[in-house]
Amino acid sequence: MAVPTLVIHGDSDTVVPFEVSGRRTHEAISGSELVMIEGAPHGLTVSHKDEWNRHVLAFLAK
Repeated sequence: MAVPTLVIHGDSDTVVPFEVSGRRTHEAISGSELVMIEGAPHGLTVSHKDEWNRHVLAFLAK
């Protein structure tokens, strides 16, 4: 990957657990930024939309 990459994952995702997806994605993409949202399930873009949006907008503003 040659573009800035943000990986956002919830620590309560039981559908696709962090260790299986989020951590591996972050480790596979050199220089990626990782954000773990506490208490967020698999559908974190809905359940934690304000926090997710805050992280995405901050990342895009860099």
